[in-house]
Amino acid sequence: MIIIKVPKMVKATWKGMVLLVVLTIVSAFLFYIYEDEMSLGSSLYWAVITMTTVGYGDISPESAGGKIVSGILSCVGILLYGYLGAMIMYIVMESSLSGVFGMNKCKYEDHFLICGWTDLSEIVLLELLADKRQVAVITEEQDDVPMIKRMEEDGNVFPIFGDPSKAEILEQANLKEAAVVVLAMEDDSKNLITTLHVKEENPKARIIVKTSRAELKKTMKIAGVTYVVTPHVMAGRLIASAAFEPEVANFVEDVTSATDVGGHDLRQYTISQARAGSIGELSKQLRQKSNTTLVGIARKKAKEGTGIEQWVVHPNPRDTEKVKAGDVIILLGNDEEFEKAEEFLGTKQGR
Repeated sequence: MIIIKVPKMVKATWKGMVLLVVLTIVSAFLFYIYEDEMSLGSSLYWAVITMTTVGYGDISPESAGGKIVSGILSCVGILLYGYLGAMIMYIVMESSLSGVFGMNKCKYEDHFLICGWTDLSEIVLLELLADKRQVAVITEEQDDVPMIKRMEEDGNVFPIFGDPSKAEILEQANLKEAAVVVLAMEDDSKNLITTLHVKEENPKARIIVKTSRAELKKTMKIAGVTYVVTPHVMAGRLIASAAFEPEVANFVEDVTSATDVGGHDLRQYTISQARAGSIGELSKQLRQKSNTTLVGIARKKAKEGTGIEQWVVHPNPRDTEKVKAGDVIILLGNDEEFEKAEEFLGTKQGR
């Protein structure tokens, strides 16, 4: 899709447009003076037709002055229209090529931002698109931009070419309006630098970082990362599970993927005051209304010794445990069941 930058086009052509109008008015007035039997309206009509080189022949200059004005207007008109046409074509082509090469500015709001294009990034993007999320992707390889664009669904993917650790590239991705930032670069130092940029420009954004070194988890957390992922550790656990309990591994794979049509998934919902109460009662109502299963609850808890609140997840809570407004519940279900659950809870997925 070609995005025409109207303000840029106006800025580039307004002088030519003004000159075009002035030339038309002045030429029409001179033609009116030199051609005695010509009205001012007809003179203006003649000037427009002559400048565009249409030349119907219905009005022709008779006087020497009129012929001189006509010749000058024809030559200048061709040059002026050619200049304006070339400028407009240049801006249109520039806008088109900017989109192809990932150089446009993202206009998404409350979107997901993926920094770095890797095999992991591709999986993350597919999962987010399956959930109908808008995603901006920053890649350091320009050849990746067309491939990312081909994954676009309903205009929900915006690829950008550049270094994600640079502030101007993050600004191009509209970082200040992003809800979640996923840092998936291979270089851990770049992930850390980008984390600091994100915390400075958008303190409210949730930051998820991929690292190949488990010992960096603590450092990333101190820097302000919401969640640190070590793919080889998680993959190792899943492989070990598959070795002696393959059905458990298959179950985990199923419920952690949003791309399997008709499959099951885990989703979280924030509880409103209207649904506060005991876990047992809420779980029973959810089963009756939507057939979803409540498998966990999360709530904020002050970290010991710091006073800083962080989210703590409690899997398989007891029926007697209380759930309060603002707490988060984790449900197991499929798309149809989640629709019914959202209607019952009066809230949307996520936090």
